[in-house]
Amino acid sequence: MADSMLTIGGNALGVAQYALSIYSNNVANASTEGYRRQTVSLADTGYIAVSGGLAGTGVCVCEVQRCFDTYIERQYLDESADAARWETASGWLESIESVFNQSSETGLDEALSAWFAAWESVTQYPSDLAVREALTAATDTLATVLTDMADDLDRQEELLNEAIGQDVDEANAITRRLGEINQGLVASPGDNGLLNERDALLRELAGLADVDVLYRADGQVAVFLGSGQTLVDGASTFELRCEGPRSWASLTSASTFDGAVYFDGSASSEITVQVVGAGGADGGAGAATFRVSCDGGRTWLTDESGNVRLFTADAATGAVTVDGVNIWFGAADDSGAAAPGALAPGDTFTVMPKSGVYWYENTSSFMNVTSLSGAGADDTSRLTGGSLAGLLTTRDQYLGTWQDELDALASALVWEVNFAHSQGAGLTNFTTVTGTSAAEDSSAALADSGLAFAGRIQSGALSIALYDAASGEALGVADLDFSSLTPGVAVFDPAVHSLDDVAAAINAACPGQLTASVTNGALAIAAADGVEFQFAGDSTGLLAALGINTYFTGSDASDIALNPLLADPSRVNASAVDATGDANAGGNTTALAIAALAGKETVVATSAGDARSSSLQDYFGTLVGKVGAATATAAFNTAYHTSLAESLYDQQEAVGGVNLDEELIRLEQFQRMYQTASTLIQTSMELFDTLIALKS
Repeated sequence: MADSMLTIGGNALGVAQYALSIYSNNVANASTEGYRRQTVSLADTGYIAVSGGLAGTGVCVCEVQRCFDTYIERQYLDESADAARWETASGWLESIESVFNQSSETGLDEALSAWFAAWESVTQYPSDLAVREALTAATDTLATVLTDMADDLDRQEELLNEAIGQDVDEANAITRRLGEINQGLVASPGDNGLLNERDALLRELAGLADVDVLYRADGQVAVFLGSGQTLVDGASTFELRCEGPRSWASLTSASTFDGAVYFDGSASSEITVQVVGAGGADGGAGAATFRVSCDGGRTWLTDESGNVRLFTADAATGAVTVDGVNIWFGAADDSGAAAPGALAPGDTFTVMPKSGVYWYENTSSFMNVTSLSGAGADDTSRLTGGSLAGLLTTRDQYLGTWQDELDALASALVWEVNFAHSQGAGLTNFTTVTGTSAAEDSSAALADSGLAFAGRIQSGALSIALYDAASGEALGVADLDFSSLTPGVAVFDPAVHSLDDVAAAINAACPGQLTASVTNGALAIAAADGVEFQFAGDSTGLLAALGINTYFTGSDASDIALNPLLADPSRVNASAVDATGDANAGGNTTALAIAALAGKETVVATSAGDARSSSLQDYFGTLVGKVGAATATAAFNTAYHTSLAESLYDQQEAVGGVNLDEELIRLEQFQRMYQTASTLIQTSMELFDTLIALKS
């Protein structure tokens, strides 16, 4: 009996000592982030037969349990990924919103108002040089505000791209470490330190991307992106990569196409090209036709009637322009060579004119997981959570759209003002003028010349008024006649006539008086000695597109500027030339037309094809409203998902967090157990001593 008491006491002493070490460690790590408390589960060690029945043999440690609820943790990872996405987006959107801040007197709305007010003054005092100088000063301010905004938004885009790359690198570092931890848990399944590190890393990873986690019995985890791609499986890990603009093909089995799709330009959209009609890629009669999507294939571009637009597959000379990106087909190793083979219906090409995030199964097999949103919903086959999704959606869904709309606003302003100004007359006649915009190919039809505003040029008439340089007397108005270039067609046609044709028509209309030439793609007009000229009307928009007699240079928010020619305020066109050639120096016809733009309904079209009729200031006001609404929505979603995540965090802490009061109770419990076990051992020793004494 004494020996069984000694065994029982020894077991109890060892168990109490072990339990005290476990609960002491809990107390020591009460403030350690990510630590999960452990509890000791006890069991009796079995029974032995003795006279009169069975006797127990003591206690043993059954297992040490780590207090952790995987069901709660999965929910927490989901909500924390959503919270991280919106928190990231909210922070960046607040920064972007500051670019559109109109509370300052130097904001764009104030600059536009001041500029239109300056034109109103010109309408009242068209010959006053001081008023004209005030106008050019207001123009410099307006242009500076626009270019500064464009620069600031471009800088935000650069910073977003840097942040995306950093997050991808961090995610890869975490997945590699999780693979190492999985290896460690194979050898030591109950290593609480590794398990705690594992869960802390999973939380970090969920802050970067939405993930699904499979917890295995031995402590290992398999980790997948929310879109299904494997990141960690045992010791094996798969990486994400942030890579620059690229394109790739997915061909059907019926396709014999042996080329590639090429592009130039950049955009925030993801462009999908899908073949619907079989054929070659040479732009000929039997060429393939395709449809285009700017949202990854979720919707397709349509015409004004709502029908899906079809494009013809062609080489570089027949490139299709979508969202400001030129797309064409060529040989696999030469973008300028013809693409061999034939395209088949279902052949699909993806054009990413921006950096994206890709999941790599191996060095050559990848999947595009760049966040994609449209029609009010996320594409669940892509990243939808974590800071990566926040960064990508901020860059593409918000910033990219707003950059496009700001450029569209500036482009509409440049065109409308230049169209009116180029037909007006200043206080000083021209002896020479050179266009500020250059055609890529002066021999190509102007519709295909590469001019920024080539698409706005229309068929029509262009007239030039000539004057005697000495007396200022009108010498007549010459109308350009293109019939010698295109028999039977006297008016200009941008689909037919080139810039070289325009120069030839000017020379033919004003022989010995004006000489027109094309240098480096720009049209230059020079008057003969004793002759001066003004422009007497242009229904084509040709002058505005070529940058001749225009008010602005540039074509969007990044490069809008006052035409250097107007450094001389007398060159500001306030009046217009009448049918007799009178420039009416005191007139205000052109100034009135430009001032009226303040309230005029103007079609503002983005490069993505979205067009809206609005006054310029109302358009900008709507844009500012969009920025504010998106920022407010992101802030709301941040608060909402953070609240849900915090609730789940608290639930997990209730399961696995250290409560010092509870730990004190357990410490006291096992301290008393230790003391009692010591007493039991002492009692058994006294019994042994008594037995030995009796024997002696």
